[in-house]
Amino acid sequence: VVDDISETFATTSSGARDDISLSDTIYDGVFTKLVTSNIFSSFDEGNFAAIVILAIAFGFALGKVLMERVNGDPDRSSVILFFKEVNDVFLKLIQWIIMVTPFAVFSLVVRAIGGQDNLVEAFENVGYLVVASMLSMVLHILFVHVILLGLICKINPFSYLRQLVPAQTMAFACASSAATIPMTLHCVESTGEVPESIMRFVIPLGATINMDGSATYFPCSCIWLAILNGVEVDASAYFLLIIIASVGSAGTAPIPASALALIITAYNTVFNGSGTPDGFEYIVAIDWFTDRLITALNITGDAVVARMVTALAPIDVIEHMEQTTVHDSVLLPDKSIGSDKSSDDEAITP
Repeated sequence: VVDDISETFATTSSGARDDISLSDTIYDGVFTKLVTSNIFSSFDEGNFAAIVILAIAFGFALGKVLMERVNGDPDRSSVILFFKEVNDVFLKLIQWIIMVTPFAVFSLVVRAIGGQDNLVEAFENVGYLVVASMLSMVLHILFVHVILLGLICKINPFSYLRQLVPAQTMAFACASSAATIPMTLHCVESTGEVPESIMRFVIPLGATINMDGSATYFPCSCIWLAILNGVEVDASAYFLLIIIASVGSAGTAPIPASALALIITAYNTVFNGSGTPDGFEYIVAIDWFTDRLITALNITGDAVVARMVTALAPIDVIEHMEQTTVHDSVLLPDKSIGSDKSSDDEAITP
């Protein structure tokens, strides 16, 4: 990235500068935020895009160092152990915050409603967000999941998706991709189209990093907040929102209400804001509903990816994975569930 300190390439004119090209808009609005000149200011200002780029580069470099020094064993890396401990500490802090979240949400909603002169208009605006989010998720299923299943897997996509309804129902009920993993595995297994080895690898991994619903909801909520606050949404904002939603959604935890913090960060990054934007309390108030829709779409994407991997993986690779799975399942009772098995035998012994 070149910093034109002497303004040699700066656009100059005798009068006011009227039009700015699309390339200038994208450069100033996207790339200057992705590649920052001061990473510490990015942390202070909440520039999420630059932080993600740094994290990706840091992860690749750390992996290279691990391969050179400790043969790729993460348990022997003091850096990884440090970040694991820090992660556990923050998870514990978040658990404490979640305990008092209902009281905080109630106070936010009461303040927002009490400060409105026209409640009907306020609820209409929230309704627009809900409808737009639901429409985007339906379009994602129709134009992404259905097309991928038809073109890559060459199957009837609606027949496959119909068998995922029990998992989608449970996801909507509990709003947690992690808690829905057993039901998702059961539904995918009932289709008979995905080998067990692929299914048990792809779906748990997808519950952690494959967040289709979050990626579709982030842009909707950020644009809704921008319109509510009278902020102009230009081409660079849309482009940057797509990048942040695609990359940032992978870092969303598979637990309820995990997307709220990222919405604020994404909004402040794209629209140069700070703190909590006005109207965010409405997003918190409807999160109990939208988060369930997001989770249902997330687990649907996991099942679709599992079927796609089955269609794309070579036969010999699938057979090798199946043999490995069978071998592990033979060894599993003696290592993992031996105590449970013995206790069951003792329970039925007269």
